[in-house]
Amino acid sequence: MKECTIYIDVPEYFLKGAGIPNSQFVPSYIYKIKIILKNNSPHEKLCSFSAAFGNGIRYLDKIEHEGPDDKLLNTLSIVEPCKELNNDNVIIFGNNFVLSPNSTNILSLDGALCDKYTVNSTENSGDKIPHRSKIKFYGHLINEDKIDSCSAVSTAMDYNMVVTCEDKQVSPDTITKYYVDLYTGQYDLARKVYLRSILDEGLEYIGDSCNLEPKNVYEYKGKTIIKWDVGSLQPSEIKRIGYKVRVKKDARGMLANRLNSNCVNNSTYTQCPVSRKFVIEVV
Repeated sequence: MKECTIYIDVPEYFLKGAGIPNSQFVPSYIYKIKIILKNNSPHEKLCSFSAAFGNGIRYLDKIEHEGPDDKLLNTLSIVEPCKELNNDNVIIFGNNFVLSPNSTNILSLDGALCDKYTVNSTENSGDKIPHRSKIKFYGHLINEDKIDSCSAVSTAMDYNMVVTCEDKQVSPDTITKYYVDLYTGQYDLARKVYLRSILDEGLEYIGDSCNLEPKNVYEYKGKTIIKWDVGSLQPSEIKRIGYKVRVKKDARGMLANRLNSNCVNNSTYTQCPVSRKFVIEVV
């Protein structure tokens, strides 16, 4: 095990919404980014680190600290896209700070994803960041002559879907409810929004239990398939669809609800597919 390590914790998805430069509006879809520094040794360690964020990520708020070494905050420098430095990315530096023995220090900050890449140090000025493209983060921690490196990857989204359920464990012959939240990014209107839910054999859809009437409900190879035509979603709109299912009397084990959705981005005329799966356990 290395004595000193660095880790960058980022959300799995960044739905685009970082405002427009010099905008008076509060940016939507703000996410927490964390830089985790650990000293696994029984001795103090003098360290320095750098963390580079993916192109398009905007730094929004002051850095918060959790851990024993609060003097670390006084060593930090934040470099945003800057023509003088020919820099297109947000980079955070910490120089010559001490990590306490057997300690963990966490730096947290708010970030958001622009709609376009940064080019020639001008934020949000390049090509549009494609739906489902990868955003990469890198970190390096120096301790004397030792270096620890890490990387993290998130996914850029024009349109996203989050699935939850009232229960993660259910009993046979009981009812539970799924919630599907459909999100559009700050910049784009979504047209022809489509949603499909495929329920495992042990789950039965309860008719008239949904706040939005499905276009079609049918059985295929023992599974129940539910389809919705959602219509259009405005920029930054969230549409929630909730529906009930019954756990069949003979149901056993793990039961999956597989969902996929798609829409047309009205500004780029490209499709934005999203797939999710939610599993509940019969006990």
